[in-house]
Amino acid sequence: MREGVPSYKHVKALTERLLEQALAELDAPVQGELPLTQEHHLIRDGDDYADLFTLGAKHSAAMPSNHGDLS
Repeated sequence: MREGVPSYKHVKALTERLLEQALAELDAPVQGELPLTQEHHLIRDGDDYADLFTLGAKHSAAMPSNHGDLS
């Protein structure tokens, strides 16, 4: 009664509903079970990433080193 459930009938119905929901969640696929795709409008072509990394490497190589000589 403190929880706002007035009778055993309501407790039983609530318990059955919660159990049904829990079992449905167990049967739902998790991210690891979903098929992976390499083609999607949000996935760029590999050449785009290669260009980005090449540009970043060139930029990094052109920057002066801030590391002191450790020898």
